[in-house]
Amino acid sequence: MTHRGLAASPVVLFVLSATAFALAPAEARERLLQVEIDVSKTLALVGLALAALAFDRGDYLRRGWALWSAGYAFLLARDAVLLVATRVSPLELAVVRGLFVALGNGCVVAGCWTLARAWSVAGLEHPGSRGARRAAVALGIVATLAFAGPTLFVDVRDLALGSRAGFDLIASDLGDLLSLPLIAPVSLTAFAVRGGSLRWPWTLLTASLLAWLLYDAVYTVPDFFLAAPSSLRLIGAQFNVLAGACACAAGLTQRKAVTEDDEE
Repeated sequence: MTHRGLAASPVVLFVLSATAFALAPAEARERLLQVEIDVSKTLALVGLALAALAFDRGDYLRRGWALWSAGYAFLLARDAVLLVATRVSPLELAVVRGLFVALGNGCVVAGCWTLARAWSVAGLEHPGSRGARRAAVALGIVATLAFAGPTLFVDVRDLALGSRAGFDLIASDLGDLLSLPLIAPVSLTAFAVRGGSLRWPWTLLTASLLAWLLYDAVYTVPDFFLAAPSSLRLIGAQFNVLAGACACAAGLTQRKAVTEDDEE
């Protein structure tokens, strides 16, 4: 498949997922959405792992892609814990899920940070003035605080009130707050390499992070602003699917780019 075809695949998956969700009976939507999310996470795990394996051992980029892939592996493990939910206490379930989410988000943050620094590690500067680059980073931080910050507030509040054991939710919120500001350096790298095949993986990584930001934005509205029905959260979770699909496509286009360079 061409780079363009791989880059278009997340949109196709997003449309198919949203269509299936819209056509499903109301009582089946939550279960269907969980299946869609797990399929998306699995695709992301595979695509990112293939990107990592395209590089030699010890390569800087191999570490970044591998960490991001490991993050999705832990997030899938968090979902798999639900299979034994009836055999453990709610507190034990919450703690184990929280641990997996913390490990998963830790790996994603480390992977994002590693890849975001790839341009600088290579001794190159991102395009634009230093002031413009700082402004882009500041914008990413402000957007993250605006969309992910309220969700953290709500989950901490609920945990304090004892309404639910939200250790995994809080770990996820903290992961978002640390990783999403890296949209700026990743997008600047995508802009810097816009003339070659490497523009595809970096653009798709940016799209994956933006999808997570949109997910947080939609997720925030029902709980924090009380301006929309809770069903909006289920619709917004389609951005979770899109984030995984974009991560998968980013990994596949990175592997394709490396393979093509080796063949030349």
